Amino acid sequence: MKVLRGLVIAAIILALATFPFLLKGSRLAALIESPAYAAGLALDTHGGPAASNENEQNEREDNRNKNDNSNDNDDEDDMPPPPPPQPAQAAPAPPQASCSTPGQEMTFTSADGRVSVKVFPALSQSVRISIRMPIDPGAVPPAGGPVIGGLLFQVIAETCDGTPIPTLSSEANLGVKYSDGDASGHDEGDFTIARLDTSANQWRDVQKQAHDAPANFVSATIADMGYYVLYED
Repeated sequence: MKVLRGLVIAAIILALATFPFLLKGSRLAALIESPAYAAGLALDTHGGPAASNENEQNEREDNRNKNDNSNDNDDEDDMPPPPPPQPAQAAPAPPQASCSTPGQEMTFTSADGRVSVKVFPALSQSVRISIRMPIDPGAVPPAGGPVIGGLLFQVIAETCDGTPIPTLSSEANLGVKYSDGDASGHDEGDFTIARLDTSANQWRDVQKQAHDAPANFVSATIADMGYYVLYED
């Protein structure tokens, strides 16, 4: 056994000693040592010129995308924040009529502009006049004829501190304007302004009246406050 083991070891040593010489003389050694094989090995290892160019192009594309994303983010950062929502605002209250000044003329007008009351410089007191309309027809007795354009209203006078004034110290002018549609089918010459006499609960025609049919306008001289109506007599 010792002899056999020695022979095997000797054979292995001999094979290792002669292997480089055999490899050098073989076709495999020639292939390994050739420049083409080395170049090919280098190309396979690093991916070759085509692979290198493709990698560089991919890297440039990645860098471009990163730059674009960075620019987009910068632009978004530079944009001002949206304005905060504004709270809903309530509709402004209608302005309160001003007081008249003694010795000066002043006109008070209804919200729809169809009724007006003009006070003159002869009025010796400061007053505030308001015109309330529409009025519920059921709250007053029926007029002596058809009501024109729904022109049933209340004229109220008060001092600047809100004290009621039933009767003005001097006369004022009450003007009532109607439309062509309101007058259609009616005789404008019969249009009459009346005031409600609350003591008798009856409508009484105002004495001093003037008609301007082309202007669709009727006026009257008044001093007493209360309910008024324009009707066809």
